[in-house]
Amino acid sequence: MRIFICRHGRGHTPATIEELTTALLQEGHAVHVGKADRAARHFTPDLIVTRYQPGHFGCAWLARRRRLPLCLLVDTAPRHPPSLFDRIIWRAATRVFATNAILKDAVAAAGVDHDRIDVFPGGAVLEHFLPPPFAPARASDAVVLGWFGGSAPEPTAAHDLALTVIDNSIPPVRAADLIAGIDIALFPHAAPSRLIDCMAARRTIVAPAAPEVRELLQHERTALLFDPTDDGALLRAAARLIADPALRARLCEAAHAELIRRDLTWRGLARRITSIAL
Repeated sequence: MRIFICRHGRGHTPATIEELTTALLQEGHAVHVGKADRAARHFTPDLIVTRYQPGHFGCAWLARRRRLPLCLLVDTAPRHPPSLFDRIIWRAATRVFATNAILKDAVAAAGVDHDRIDVFPGGAVLEHFLPPPFAPARASDAVVLGWFGGSAPEPTAAHDLALTVIDNSIPPVRAADLIAGIDIALFPHAAPSRLIDCMAARRTIVAPAAPEVRELLQHERTALLFDPTDDGALLRAAARLIADPALRARLCEAAHAELIRRDLTWRGLARRITSIAL
């Protein structure tokens, strides 16, 4: 299948577009990334994919003119009420993938039928989390805590604990290496893309019980979720996991199984997108 991925403006290509392009190529499709006017002259696609940006309707116009299916990726709330240009976008979309249920409702309120909207919170690259064939043994039996975003707590002085801070600005491949070295992932705030990485890496997760987190994880089944209004809840959950290796093992395996069941991978999204043109 020949797929045109429309990008807007100049500068760095969004990570979503980069990961999806790689996944589509791995699935054996011909992919071209560019602007709509260039696609009209140099590439004859079977399917058009674009990331929603308010007012950018070139790919929607191209899809309507050529009667091609259009897949729209939505990670930002649509304008309300929608402008004329946005109405062109929503009417042209064959399928919309929103990153959470709140955005799905916002897209539906903009005039898109619910049955044309799916929720895809993000994808993992499973190959980033395969154990190396000759992984060295750990130097100690210390439990390594991974802190994701925000101000990290003071480093602990306990001999059997260690702390790794994994900032949101760290590139995906480097983040995968750091995640591979931790035992428990601590999230003071919701970060769905990093949560998915931890699920892929079989790391036990402690996260706030926010709506976008509960779309991915269930308390006591795939993670420990805490009340974000309770200042000490995260650390209490961490202490519980430190003291209970069996619970850690059960939760991380269940989270990984959930990711595989829902196919929350970029290649999984690639398969869903291409299925709309079959």
